[in-house]
Amino acid sequence: MIMTNYSEIKDQLILPYQLIKISIFEETKYLFEDRPNILEKWYKEAYQMTEDEVRNQYPPVGMSPSFKALYLFLTEGLYFQKHITKSMIKEAVLKHSDTIYATVSSFLYSEFLEDVTLSLNEKTIDHTMEQDYLYTSMDNDYHMIRNIVAKKKEFKERGAGQLAADLIDNKGNFRGMAELRPTQTTQIALKEDQEDLWMRLVDSAYNSLDEWTADLFDLITYLWLVTPKNNEGYIEFHSNDALRLRQIQDSEKNAKELVIRERDRFNIMKRVVALSSMWVSLSEGKVITQEDKQYDFQDFKRMFDIGAIRVAYDKNTGEAQGVYALQIKPTALLTPLISASSQMIGLLHLKVFQYSHQTQKEHKRLLRYIDRQWKMRIRLKSKLTQPFKISTLLKEMDIPVRYNWSDKKDKLENVLDDFKADGVIKDWEYKESFDESIVGKKGWYKSWINCSIIIFPTDNLVEGYKRNVELSSQATLDQSILEKMHQIMPESTFLGTKEKSNNLKVAMIESAATIEADVIEKTHKKSILEKDKTTKVVKVEQQIFDFDVKEVKLSPEAMDEMINYLNMSIRKAAEEIGIAHTTLSRYLRKENKRQNNKNDEKMLNWLKGKALINT
Repeated sequence: MIMTNYSEIKDQLILPYQLIKISIFEETKYLFEDRPNILEKWYKEAYQMTEDEVRNQYPPVGMSPSFKALYLFLTEGLYFQKHITKSMIKEAVLKHSDTIYATVSSFLYSEFLEDVTLSLNEKTIDHTMEQDYLYTSMDNDYHMIRNIVAKKKEFKERGAGQLAADLIDNKGNFRGMAELRPTQTTQIALKEDQEDLWMRLVDSAYNSLDEWTADLFDLITYLWLVTPKNNEGYIEFHSNDALRLRQIQDSEKNAKELVIRERDRFNIMKRVVALSSMWVSLSEGKVITQEDKQYDFQDFKRMFDIGAIRVAYDKNTGEAQGVYALQIKPTALLTPLISASSQMIGLLHLKVFQYSHQTQKEHKRLLRYIDRQWKMRIRLKSKLTQPFKISTLLKEMDIPVRYNWSDKKDKLENVLDDFKADGVIKDWEYKESFDESIVGKKGWYKSWINCSIIIFPTDNLVEGYKRNVELSSQATLDQSILEKMHQIMPESTFLGTKEKSNNLKVAMIESAATIEADVIEKTHKKSILEKDKTTKVVKVEQQIFDFDVKEVKLSPEAMDEMINYLNMSIRKAAEEIGIAHTTLSRYLRKENKRQNNKNDEKMLNWLKGKALINT
């Protein structure tokens, strides 16, 4: 007998094929709550049974590719040849939510063409914005390489049209070279109109070297650290990821705004192409002297590899409009510097992305330097409030030479004041007393430049380091599961499949609207298609979803009680819930500045799930 109410399915009941489908849909739908078109299609796949399914008890050939991938990931990827219960599905979704989202999302672009404007990293960016920081490498070589991509003026012509720059470490030592090779960015097969679009990006590589490019360098390596990769090691980088961190708002059906948005996408992608055009040769720790500076530079390595690209097409003319997303991965040159196990992973404040790369360059440079120094001090167990020399701060800011010393003093103090106002630092002060009355007098700056400034880190940063910098257990996708999925569905469009990605034609449309709360309820009240001669579908009635437990209400007290009962850390609970641990910590302390309905729903679902399992 088919159950007609999901809550009637007992947690420990070994499920037959049809109830597995239903359980998978019900337990994963919150991951795609902002995609009503996907949920509508998946609902039908979950609650209807074709004659082929009744006969074989297995997903049919014509099933939605994304739902089929979801089904196979859970049943054959995680629970191969095991009896499956509702409780097992619930626990798997809580534990592997990010991996599930990334794996299934790989199918969504080809199945739901309009979703090209949506990023696979949407939830990761949500979490990042909530916690105010992202992870980045504080390694000396990483810092040196990241700096060079922002310094166009350092690149000089060497040889036949070759642009190159010296790599100088923080002690002023020559360590290697960087070369810009725009014609060697990618080997992927492009269609004719895509080639034109790509070459526009390639041609602008040199002019794209600036502080914004350095921001994207940090963002891409961060995403590579914390998001699941495909079997070739690629992640997908979407222009939306950078736009959201920069707080650039999408247009509201305004043609002029839409042009601006597309220009911003182009500006982002040309900088990503510039990064992939950069080749570096390092001396592997050796300091090169002037005498042997002309050592053999034949071991140049590309910094980033690019796989497939996602191009948006105008729905009326069919013309390629722009590159919305692309696959990218750091090469062997960078991966040792940004390894998830590295002791050099630290916290970089998100405000660095929001300062202007044109008018607030000094803000960006000084913020990166200060955050890096705090990581070093924590690693070496030094005092976080150890003073900074003014001469050092000015060197890092690289203030233009046209500024006089009074202007430089104002610039430094104004930047630090902005940091305090923006919550980047807690406060700052001079270590020594300084007589302001001498400013402007002959030689006054010689006294000022020898002074020191104490910069106080925020409580949020200190708290983050007290917990240690730990990357999510889902940051690296279990390769054995991924390989098994490729064996199960070899014809599938996983994130790394290039042919379908390159040939994908999509219309430029607005992002999907957020799903209203009653959409699912209304859908659930409907009966699935009646069995007839054309569809041959077995009818299944479904009532409104409701947990079969005593009423559970969300509150900081209830969450705290459940976490303590389970003897679970806040970080582990946040990981299962799918929110940042700092967000959960603030919620438990009742310090949230504003209510977030999505986070509340995730916490409530988790609370109910744990209540079900432990009743």
